[in-house]
Amino acid sequence: MKKNTTKLIYNPHAGDKRKLINAKQTVTLEDIKNMLKQYQIPVDYAPTKYAGHATKLARESIKEKYDTVLVAGGDGTAGEAANGLVGSDVKLGIIPMGSFMNIARMLSIPTDIEKAILLIKINRCRKIDVGCVTKLDGEKLSEPYYFIETAGIGLDAEIQRHFKEFEKGNPIALLSIIKTLKNFYSNKIKIIHDDGELEDRVTLVNIANGPYTGAALELAPDAKLNDHLLTIAIYKMAKFDLAKYFFNLVVKGKTDKRKIQLIKTTKAKVISKRELLLHADASLFGTTPAEFKIIPNALQVICGFPESEEDSSLKSRTILDP
Repeated sequence: MKKNTTKLIYNPHAGDKRKLINAKQTVTLEDIKNMLKQYQIPVDYAPTKYAGHATKLARESIKEKYDTVLVAGGDGTAGEAANGLVGSDVKLGIIPMGSFMNIARMLSIPTDIEKAILLIKINRCRKIDVGCVTKLDGEKLSEPYYFIETAGIGLDAEIQRHFKEFEKGNPIALLSIIKTLKNFYSNKIKIIHDDGELEDRVTLVNIANGPYTGAALELAPDAKLNDHLLTIAIYKMAKFDLAKYFFNLVVKGKTDKRKIQLIKTTKAKVISKRELLLHADASLFGTTPAEFKIIPNALQVICGFPESEEDSSLKSRTILDP
């Protein structure tokens, strides 16, 4: 018989990616266990053993009647667990162990492990939307794939592919990213959305549920995790202007909305003249044509306290807000 109401899904390699960015990262699973014990949060432990295992473990948690699933890992593990919890009442809590932690950032969860665990103890919950890939390579998916962050088409997906290699410890992948930026060119695409359609030559298209992706880049400003809409961010800049834009984005940490086109919609279909690579939360690589939709209030999450309303990736809570 199940003893505890909380399951902790953890990546045994959690923290490895962060060490690429911060050599001083020393938090271990034992540290997390000790802190959970200190804050009197009893949990059952479930390690991931292969790619996609966190989704299976999360789904099992619903059947096992856990109230909460905690994830100690990076955005990949958190995203996998979220895929298994969509549509359920089981809460998702995050103990951030990755390098950039976009999901934690959007939920105002601090990267300091003890502070993140303190939030779990406080148990401040909100419901958020998830994006959903329904068709890929022009074919309906047998099982829809959900994303908390963004899906990217074109240059975004190409960069994500090489960035994953960098996170695995291959520094040469950075040269591949530079080469990709140099050799990539715009493509003619058609985007069909709630209010009509757009057809143009673009360099990068981002279908976003939340604003951040990749190396904590705000590619889709104004995207909110609970506005019940996808935000399509369209980049039409030439390569030099795009490289300059991303340099300023990395240095300043903010986008210039005047240089991109933003469309709000509940669903989207992307068609391209030639097949373009696609990612959803840096995984599920496939090609266009592809279709997407928003699933409102699909996931219950434990979140923190944003420094200001302007910095929050969530809309203000109202009397009707779940």
